[in-house]
Amino acid sequence: MSKSAWSIVATFLVVGIWRMALAAGPIQTQMAMAGDVEVDVVKAAVQEGILTVVLSYRNTGKANAAIRARLEDTYYIDDTDKKKYQVLRDSKNDWIAAPLYANSLNFDVGPGEKKAAWFKFPAPAEKVKAVNLVVPGILPFEKLPIAR
Repeated sequence: MSKSAWSIVATFLVVGIWRMALAAGPIQTQMAMAGDVEVDVVKAAVQEGILTVVLSYRNTGKANAAIRARLEDTYYIDDTDKKKYQVLRDSKNDWIAAPLYANSLNFDVGPGEKKAAWFKFPAPAEKVKAVNLVVPGILPFEKLPIAR
């Protein structure tokens, strides 16, 4: 499948996941470190050994907000076992997250708009009930509960 076809598939997945997750309401909200952007965690769930995190970026301001976050700087910390987990990569060494451009989250959110992003991580041990999620440009999501 071509890269443009993958982009289209990824876009439909993000929109579908975003709509389903928003129906349940946010799990936790933090503010961005610059601008008038609030970020909701709308999903943090483990399934088949993978932790999926879905974020909803909301621009509450009057100016366009540029969202940029390097994936190598995106991770969660499991406080129970004191381990740090990076975003997963596939067999081609591509990040398993979207929307991406040049190994980073890279999109704009217009005034009053919402846009979603998602990440796949290795799951923490079964005994772990919450994690601390770090995404560049956002205050950390601390003690974020994860569903199993």
